[in-house]
Amino acid sequence: MSLDIHHYFNDSTFLSSVFNTAIDGIIVIDSRGRMLKLNESASKLFGYTNEELIGNNVSMLMPEPDHSKHDGYIQNYVQTGIKKIIGIGREVTGLKKDGIQFPMRLAISQIDLDGIIFFTGIVHDLSAQKESEKKLQNLTRSLEDQVQSRTGQLQETINQLSATNKNLEEEIEIRKSVELRLKLREQELLNSLEKERDLGILKSRFVSIASHEFRTPLANILSSISLVSKYDSQELLEKRNSHIEKIKKNIHYLSGILNEFLTLTRIEEGKFELQPQDINLIELISELIEDFSAIKKKDQKLTLLYKPGFDDLVYSDKSCLKHILNNIISNAIKYSGDGSLVEISLHSDVDSVAITVIDEGIGIPEEEIKFIFDIFFRGTNVLNIQGTGLGLNIVKKYLDSIQGSISFSRVQPKGTKVSILIPRYVKEI
Repeated sequence: MSLDIHHYFNDSTFLSSVFNTAIDGIIVIDSRGRMLKLNESASKLFGYTNEELIGNNVSMLMPEPDHSKHDGYIQNYVQTGIKKIIGIGREVTGLKKDGIQFPMRLAISQIDLDGIIFFTGIVHDLSAQKESEKKLQNLTRSLEDQVQSRTGQLQETINQLSATNKNLEEEIEIRKSVELRLKLREQELLNSLEKERDLGILKSRFVSIASHEFRTPLANILSSISLVSKYDSQELLEKRNSHIEKIKKNIHYLSGILNEFLTLTRIEEGKFELQPQDINLIELISELIEDFSAIKKKDQKLTLLYKPGFDDLVYSDKSCLKHILNNIISNAIKYSGDGSLVEISLHSDVDSVAITVIDEGIGIPEEEIKFIFDIFFRGTNVLNIQGTGLGLNIVKKYLDSIQGSISFSRVQPKGTKVSILIPRYVKEI
């Protein structure tokens, strides 16, 4: 029994118009793979005329191995009724008349007319899309290389800053040179990122925040150095020491910013790997408290509380834990005023240890707590306090990596309570 497929298309002028004007190629074949009808887009896509294709097996439009196996695909379906590609769009390779192969998306559907099975294939050329994807990949690699280069240059700048106390007069010229180079690098990178902003939002913000956050500490360092050189008498020793401490604090702040950027880059690039070891929590936190004694505010107090016999031994990544605790305690100090108390307490059970940090600072607006881990997010009440908005985002990533958790809550009448829960044992990856 034969059926004129053209009759079904010619019954409706509207249907025929849609078929013939469709942008994607449409091919109708019978159960033997013979092409019965094609629209103009399909013919142009493969470089044939309709007359060259009608009646021929559709496998002529396929390279090997699909060319040889196509009839077997159809027969297997007709005999078994098992659908493998019908109703499922997939990416395949097409073969043009001139022998050129090209990527395309193929969607196949089945048509039953008077008991006879036909198949309709809709073909979409992916050549332009694949070329765009290739260009995007090349641009992404180029952008990453540029950012890595800028990161290395920023590291070099910080190393130069750390030499301030050795030669104050020489450092004045170094800081001016560093600031000039930072501005030039910022402009160069921003010009590049402007063209590729959809591919490098994170890197663009990286440079923008770096230049903004570096400028004020650098200016403070240069100002203090200039003043220190004038305080050369014994009577002015206290003022001299005060400016030296300001230089140290600004260098410490710059180093912290750089470490955040480097850490985030390392995590985003998948270069972070856990290296678990036995860690004494009391010893680790005590060392951090000692480190913060040099940068805490006037009359601020940091206390560590735990019950006698507390089991403080955990098996985890030390640098990861140190970064988490350093960030949380640093925030407690930074957002609390002179004479405030920062209380760190430890509690444990068989499987985990809870670390709680309570401060007397400005607190977190209740409605903003849900955004606290978003990258670059800063609360509306801290806009006049230095920061990058990276710290808690990194903390969350580190805690996720060691199967830990963190939560925030307000403390009345003022302050913030941060609760961290970490497992006693982290498996080595």
